[in-house]
Amino acid sequence: MSQLTTTTQENPIAVASAAMMMNPEHMRALVSFSEMMAKSAVTVPKHLQGKPADCLAISMQAAQWGMNPFAVAQKTHLVNGVLGYEAQLVNAVIQSSGAIKGAFQYEYKGEANNLECRVGAVLHGNTDVTWGEWLKKIDVTTQNSPLWKTNPKQQMGYLQVKNWARLYCPGAILGVYTDDELVDAGPVTREMGNAQEVSTSRTERPAYADEQFAKNLPAWTKLITDGKKTPDQIIATVQSKATLSDVQRQQILNIKQATVIENEGHDATEKHPLEIQMDKAESEDDLHALADQIRDMKDPDDVQFLTEVYQANLERLTKG
Repeated sequence: MSQLTTTTQENPIAVASAAMMMNPEHMRALVSFSEMMAKSAVTVPKHLQGKPADCLAISMQAAQWGMNPFAVAQKTHLVNGVLGYEAQLVNAVIQSSGAIKGAFQYEYKGEANNLECRVGAVLHGNTDVTWGEWLKKIDVTTQNSPLWKTNPKQQMGYLQVKNWARLYCPGAILGVYTDDELVDAGPVTREMGNAQEVSTSRTERPAYADEQFAKNLPAWTKLITDGKKTPDQIIATVQSKATLSDVQRQQILNIKQATVIENEGHDATEKHPLEIQMDKAESEDDLHALADQIRDMKDPDDVQFLTEVYQANLERLTKG
C-alpha cells in the first residue's frame, strides 16, 4: 500500500506545539511562512488560499509530524466546515509517530461486499502484534471514494488502521479526523437569529475531542477547586478555539468550586494578571513577549491554562 513520504523512516523529529508557541522567534517564522503559503495559487488547495491562519494551523501540525506543510495541505479537505485529513496521510502519521514498531500488518478474507479486513501492529514497548477487530466492507457506511470499487482492500486497510489507532494509540492522531468521519457527523444546523456573527464563528470551530477533554479535565478541576478559575471562565477560554458538546460543558459546570476562605486575599473570579495582559495584547509581538513569562511558571495548571489563553489570543490577532 502506498504511503505518504515523511522526513524520516520511523520516528521523525516532531516539534511539540507548546514548544513552538513558547518560542517567539519560531512562531514569527511560522506566521511569516504561513502568510507566504496562503498566497500560493497552485501548491495549496483552494480552501487554504488566502487564509494565513488556516495555513498556520497546517504548518504547525506539519512541524509536529515532521512533514512538508505543502504535502500535508494537499491531503486536506473541507467537510461540513471542518478540516479533514485524507486517510493516506493519517496512516503515514501513525506509522511515523513512534507509537508502533515497524509497519502495519493486514489480513483479508472474503470477496466483494463480504470482504473483511483487520490490521495489527507491534505497539512501542511490546514484542507481539496487537490485532484489531475484523470489519466487513458491507458494514462501512461511508464509501465516497471511487477506490472503494476499484481497490477495496486498500480502502479497508486505510479505514482499519485509523480504527486501530483510535483504540490503541489515540495520541498519535489526536484531533485529526478523516473525510468519512466528518461526513458521518453531518453539518451542524442551528437557529442563528438576526445575523449574530459570534454564533456563526462558533459553529465553524471543530468539536473538542473527547480524548483531549479527558486529558485536560483534571487540570481544569484543580483550577476551579483551588478557586483560581470559575467553570464559566474555563468554558469561555476552551470554546474560543473549539466547540464543547453539551455533555462536556455540563461536566465542567458540575465541578464544585472550593469555598473561598475569608482574608486569604484571593478572589475566585479574579483573572490571572498575565491572562488580562494577553487579552489586551494588540500585536503578535506583544503576545509573544508575554508568552515568555509562561515558561518561568512552576504551577503546571497555570501553564496549561495560560497556554490555552495564548493560543486563543494568537488566533484572534492572526485573523485580525
